[in-house]
Amino acid sequence: MSVIKGVPTGRARPGLRAVAAAVTVAFAVVTALLTGAVAPAPAAAVPLTQDDSFYRPPEGFEAQAPGAILRSREVHLAVLTVLPLNVRSWQLLYRTTDLDEQPTVAVTTVILPAGADPNRARPLVSLQLYYDSASNDCSPSYVLQQGSGLPGLEGIHSQSELIAIAGLISQGWAISIPDYEGLDGHLTVPKEPGYLILDGVRAAEGFQPLGLNGADTPVALWGYSGGGMGSGWAAEMQPTYAPELNVKGIALGAPTSDVVSLLHVNGSMFSSLIGIGISSLRKAFPDFKQAADRYLTPEGRALMDRTERQCLPRNALTQMFVDYGRMLTIPIPDFLQVPEIKKVFESTVLGRTIPTAPIFLYQGVFDEAVPVWTNDRLSQQWCAGGASVIYKRDHLSEHLTLPSLGMADTLNWLKSRLAPNAPDQFGCRTDNVVSMLADFNALLTQIEINLNATFGALGFPIGPRER
Repeated sequence: MSVIKGVPTGRARPGLRAVAAAVTVAFAVVTALLTGAVAPAPAAAVPLTQDDSFYRPPEGFEAQAPGAILRSREVHLAVLTVLPLNVRSWQLLYRTTDLDEQPTVAVTTVILPAGADPNRARPLVSLQLYYDSASNDCSPSYVLQQGSGLPGLEGIHSQSELIAIAGLISQGWAISIPDYEGLDGHLTVPKEPGYLILDGVRAAEGFQPLGLNGADTPVALWGYSGGGMGSGWAAEMQPTYAPELNVKGIALGAPTSDVVSLLHVNGSMFSSLIGIGISSLRKAFPDFKQAADRYLTPEGRALMDRTERQCLPRNALTQMFVDYGRMLTIPIPDFLQVPEIKKVFESTVLGRTIPTAPIFLYQGVFDEAVPVWTNDRLSQQWCAGGASVIYKRDHLSEHLTLPSLGMADTLNWLKSRLAPNAPDQFGCRTDNVVSMLADFNALLTQIEINLNATFGALGFPIGPRER
């Protein structure tokens, strides 16, 4: 049954949107100013992923079980690639499964609070960052490292995601941050991101320095936008692919649940999302690439080739207001009906498989990038299939403000799901709210998150004191 809280349903006033943007910017600026007072520690340059042998699968890896650790190393993480985070962190290369159901490898970055007792059991959160790029050099395992330099700096496009890491660490939880697009930058493909995320959890649970309790470890997943899409695939694949995992909850912020819906941003400030999606699908599906290149103009093909080599910030800045209709030799509606194109796009839609883990779904009603109707539909489909979904529709936030304004409410939900002896979540509920940050508890939590992020980058421990 759906419960709707009455709020104005008209379009948010520009003044309200400005307030949301100001709050988001204030959080980021305060954190950046305070952490900027720290003298950066010298760090050796980190090689690009294609030059780093750590990423290369060892011979015979195919015989290992999904989630098996093939290689590990300790790494150092940093804010803006130079300000070290006071945490312990490692990278794990693990065996997983690709979109053709064949063995492949992926990397996840796993994190513990500084000084954490590795013999003390704790929950694990898999955090899917929205790196939204077909280039492996934009993956979290690279850009989060101290010493990744200018390429790494370009990949860190959201201060809110670094703040989210601090929020999770402040709870004393372990974190897995997988490169869920794999080594080939498969952002918008079906199923594969879910496999990589779930096997990243398996790898983390089997990594002894984290001190986790194996498959009994309470697990939660969290992702926004592209990270929400990856988390959505993990939610749908988990019941059959990784049923042994003790998944207590999955939080999805504005997930791209229907890739074709991104075409509505054509010619807008978000138009780069079209190029990013198509460039990813061209890399993943040879038939799609052949068909797409048949109808792309020379300028369009060059743009796609360039897009797949760049990180999100550069693509976003250079492709604002691009009209992709001018990049095709046929109208966009006709392009979408090309059989090889249509088949792939239809496969990217979430909602056909029902998750069994509790879901927290949140979405800005006036989101310019991810249309609200796509996640209205996703919630309805999952609920009709028997899933338990709490769906928050935020009437103040847009796509760029919701990651910050929805963070505290989401963290509070994760805390409720990962608490010892947490009650099960049953049924479905839809809440229309003015802002997810309007709740007083959420506001206090957001202040705590930002303080933890600041002091963490200043070199102070941000996990809870353990006794």
